[in-house]
Amino acid sequence: MSWFARIEAACAAFIERTFAKTFPSDLEPAQVARKLVATMEARTRGDDGHLLAPGSYVVHMNPEDFERLSEHRGYLEREWAELLRDMAARVGIYFFDGGPNVGMQSREGMPLGTVDVSVASDITISIQTAPAATPPKRFHLRMMKGVPAYGVYFVDGFAAIGRSEDSDIFLVDPSVSRNHATVKIENGMVEVTDLGSTNGTFVNGERIAGARRLVSGDVLTFGNTQMRLEARE
Repeated sequence: MSWFARIEAACAAFIERTFAKTFPSDLEPAQVARKLVATMEARTRGDDGHLLAPGSYVVHMNPEDFERLSEHRGYLEREWAELLRDMAARVGIYFFDGGPNVGMQSREGMPLGTVDVSVASDITISIQTAPAATPPKRFHLRMMKGVPAYGVYFVDGFAAIGRSEDSDIFLVDPSVSRNHATVKIENGMVEVTDLGSTNGTFVNGERIAGARRLVSGDVLTFGNTQMRLEARE
């Protein structure tokens, strides 16, 4: 059984509720709605496990029918699009080009009370899947001047820097305060904060007050100790 058959009752109820009693005529909007749903069904394709349907639909009708319904054109086009959206949601259909969109057009030579639905474009691309999440950047501080002369300190989330042995990055430097600064990494962004140290915290030679955002390659100075922030794979 096709997905159209499975939702036919719901479709009929929606159409009757929305159009049938409001627009009794030779060409009823309910008739157009059924034709739109049938066209969506006929043009739906499976691709990579997804159901894809065209996003844009054009409803062609006799110029007299068009003139009679044009007073309600905005309302009808919105309701027809909402019908397609509702029907598609029930069975997991995605719309190509961000639809659905529905428009009315008159066409000479069409018999009164008839309707033809065309799609504005064929399905030519697959649905775009969400890109894989990019792993957050990781960083370390490389010693440039200090003890030890060539130390590398990995920073994962948060690191306290100072002369206190309880510090995450313990610096053997009498010019460094016991609780000198912190480095925090959040959402791939790095921030250094001076904790009111006696000799200050410098970023690329500039003394900071409070917090400062960092990028890879920045040189940090704590007292007489210099370290460079580096991104790592």
